[in-house]
Amino acid sequence: MVEHGYGKKLVAAVLAISRSSLYYRKRPRGSRADRRWDSQIVAACGAKPVYGYRRVTWWLKRKEGLIVNRKRVLRVMREQGLLVPSRRLRARRRKEWGRVQVSRPNQVWQADLTKIWTGSTVGWAYLVSVIDCYTREIVGWDLSHRCRTEEALAAVERAVLERLPAGSREAGLTLTTDNGTQFTSSRFLETLGRLGITHRRTAYHHPEGNSYIERFHRSLKEEEVGLAEYRNLEEARENIARYLWEYNHDRPHRGLRNRTPREAYVSFESDLKNQALAVQF
Repeated sequence: MVEHGYGKKLVAAVLAISRSSLYYRKRPRGSRADRRWDSQIVAACGAKPVYGYRRVTWWLKRKEGLIVNRKRVLRVMREQGLLVPSRRLRARRRKEWGRVQVSRPNQVWQADLTKIWTGSTVGWAYLVSVIDCYTREIVGWDLSHRCRTEEALAAVERAVLERLPAGSREAGLTLTTDNGTQFTSSRFLETLGRLGITHRRTAYHHPEGNSYIERFHRSLKEEEVGLAEYRNLEEARENIARYLWEYNHDRPHRGLRNRTPREAYVSFESDLKNQALAVQF
């Protein structure tokens, strides 16, 4: 109507709108987002391609000393297409099935094995890992061409020497495994008996009973094995050892209130010493 020559005052009165709305011109909206740290966020995603936005935020704070709001990290990752796709589960399980009631380290361990491709000239290798359910720390492991009782015992004995150098008989330790032949053989059970370790097996077709070590093996394959191409067994051992050190000492865990497994273990030991001193005085 204005373009056809009618006065703006008359048009506003007829349409019952404010005259100022007739002078409004839409302008392109500029973004007020802070873009100073976008390159650091993208670089962190490149260094840790399987980290979600929460872990990327933690990584920037710990490694770069950069305190960034996690919502900003989420926005940048979404804009750059760096978000990790969510994994759809085929069946829902009860969450309490995978929970383990523990109150201290070296109370319940879980052990399991998984296959790892170590190159066309070598083929499959088998990794046996032992995890502490309280601190989520990998306390023992063994990587070998075979998956016999000897390899399973090597991982357990390495864990005992690492965590219980004074002896395991008085520790009250329970080891949970599945029903694989390596973990149910008479030699394996006899060795656990000599070490004073109680053996507990999960139910058949029930991986949730060994949930902590199963979840670790998934993280290992997503963050290390799936991104590497090992040429031989020695290279696989070297890279897996490096990842395990990072997992124990330099990787946050949401179940530990974003602490690393080693930090959780040191914190427990420190609290235990403080309680002993308080009792003395």
